[in-house]
Amino acid sequence: MTPRERVLCCLGHRAPDRVPLSGSFRPEVWEKLKKYFGTDDTGRISETLGLDFKGAGMRLPASFRERAVPTSWAAAIPVGDGVYESEWGVRFTFGRNSPYMRYVRCPLEDETSLASYAFPPVDEPGQWEGIEERVSELQSRYVVSGGVSTFFRHAWDLCGLEAWLAHLARPGPFVSRLLDRLMEYKLEQARRLARAGIDIFSMGGDIAMHTGLFMQPEVWRRHFKWRDARLIEEARKYGVKHFFFHTDGNPLEVMDDLIEIGFTIFDPIQPECMDPYEVKARWGDRITLHGTVSAQRTLPFGSVEDVRREVLERIERCGRDGGLVLAPNNVVQFDVPLENLLAVYETARQAAPPGGRGAKGRTNPEAAGYDRLAGFS
Repeated sequence: MTPRERVLCCLGHRAPDRVPLSGSFRPEVWEKLKKYFGTDDTGRISETLGLDFKGAGMRLPASFRERAVPTSWAAAIPVGDGVYESEWGVRFTFGRNSPYMRYVRCPLEDETSLASYAFPPVDEPGQWEGIEERVSELQSRYVVSGGVSTFFRHAWDLCGLEAWLAHLARPGPFVSRLLDRLMEYKLEQARRLARAGIDIFSMGGDIAMHTGLFMQPEVWRRHFKWRDARLIEEARKYGVKHFFFHTDGNPLEVMDDLIEIGFTIFDPIQPECMDPYEVKARWGDRITLHGTVSAQRTLPFGSVEDVRREVLERIERCGRDGGLVLAPNNVVQFDVPLENLLAVYETARQAAPPGGRGAKGRTNPEAAGYDRLAGFS
């Protein structure tokens, strides 16, 4: 099967030749992979690992792009003293001895700033140029996704988490005014992406922590459920059939709501705070699980054998009749041993399809090792 055939088979709840694979890696991990495979070609590395998805989206405004530099968090404009500013006016920096970013200033920390706050352009010349051609080219081999951030997470960036949660907890017009403006922006993004022909419309951004939602379920339903549904409805008008939702943590309190409004793929099914097998048993006939491999425990702290065992168990217990895209359940961090990361993809490529020829753990004779796959010496 081609990656596209494999993924569409999986999303249709039919058994593919092997479980589809996905994943995202920090820059430091990409450097390790480049050194290991002896190439700077990330596309070739992705193909060798067996990653089955591609993405397409809106480009940054040219006026911003001209002044921006790449960072490990996002392209941003340097403003001095190690501080950067995103196209949304969010300022951030990096720890002196840490690769992780921290917020310095959020443009809507003061709610009175909303009236004068200017959103970045969504239709500046060049932002969408060539996207239809890119999507069409990728679809000759891959399923293509494109999407937007969740309303909750986007507002968190603009306000800061503490201020945003305080707004949600008290009555007042600010929440609706901000979310209504974000709605118009995201509707235009959804239209443009759907018209370009993407296969999967995605929404990503945490609404939950390990123990549950950041807010009461009733608050999510009041402010966010109908807005998410409106974006799905807009994308459907132009033929999009698959809808992807990402949140770390445990969103089980609103899982039925998310399925009700049309989400069909859920990421990352974080095993530290929700049981992938329970999710499969309760909703597996209606959704596809994306992720499930522990990036918090097994990948950084387990042995290669621990990784292989977890991968094979996920495939066997969550992959029957399709409905599983295997991946680490978060961006792979720099402290993950390379051999553990490689074991995820090598094991999954070689595993027999669940319920197919061969018992749990038997290798798939159609799969090849990394050396034969990529031709690296």
